[in-house]
Amino acid sequence: MQPTWEQIQHAAYERWERRGWAHGADREDWAAAEVDLAFQQAYRPAAEYPLVSAEPVVVGGRSRLGCRFCERAAPRARFSRPRAVVPGALGATTLATAEICDECHEQFADSIDADFVRFQRALAAEDDAAAGPSTVPVGAYKAMVRMALAVTPSRELQHFSDTVEWVGNPDHDFDGALFSGTAVFCYRTRHAYGTPWVSVSRRIDPDVALPYAVFALGWGRTVVEAAPPLCAKDQDFDDLALRPPGRSFTTGFGWEMAAAERRALPLEVVERPRRQRIRLFA
Repeated sequence: MQPTWEQIQHAAYERWERRGWAHGADREDWAAAEVDLAFQQAYRPAAEYPLVSAEPVVVGGRSRLGCRFCERAAPRARFSRPRAVVPGALGATTLATAEICDECHEQFADSIDADFVRFQRALAAEDDAAAGPSTVPVGAYKAMVRMALAVTPSRELQHFSDTVEWVGNPDHDFDGALFSGTAVFCYRTRHAYGTPWVSVSRRIDPDVALPYAVFALGWGRTVVEAAPPLCAKDQDFDDLALRPPGRSFTTGFGWEMAAAERRALPLEVVERPRRQRIRLFA
């Protein structure tokens, strides 16, 4: 379902009002209103958290402790303390999950989370007028999906059993080819966010060719957006490369209000070198 002309006109007018009735940005207001309405009509928030708050927030673990990734529960798995949802490269955060065991946490910290930290630093280098990354390492993409699974409501996890298995598989050399057409969207906002945040949205209409879940992580002037793959709710669209519809991520007030710049970064394709054939007989 696409927004009507009247709905877009009304939303664009509201943006003009928030801009202080300043002229000269009518096309931007119309385009931003259209993409935001399209997203709002296709998705509903499933989870939204600030990464920094006055009191620590712990996701899950209110009853019996169990790991969302290896599916082991205490006492078979050890849960020494809640773990941060987002790697520490973004600074000290207060959002944690109780539903990851020590072993899975250590595995991710040394592999995919480390890949995400390097990717995040490459994005941060754009502030210094560097070109920035042109692709997304598969490990960094897996780390974003891990974060999404960490905050997804438990009732939704039944749709992501294959996704959980994929995240926990350390061998992802061929994933770039497996998910051909998959991309992570990076936004550069006009102004920095005061508080970093994380969200997961879920699709409303099962017949619309959009990914069932969309994960977003915002910090500073950067927002990264990714769709977790292998969701059971997306099986009817296996032949399509499902991508989120986009958002404006508008920041600022009055004259300073502006939509973010958006670009798609494809997954990095890493191919193993072919093994040299050995002649057994001369």
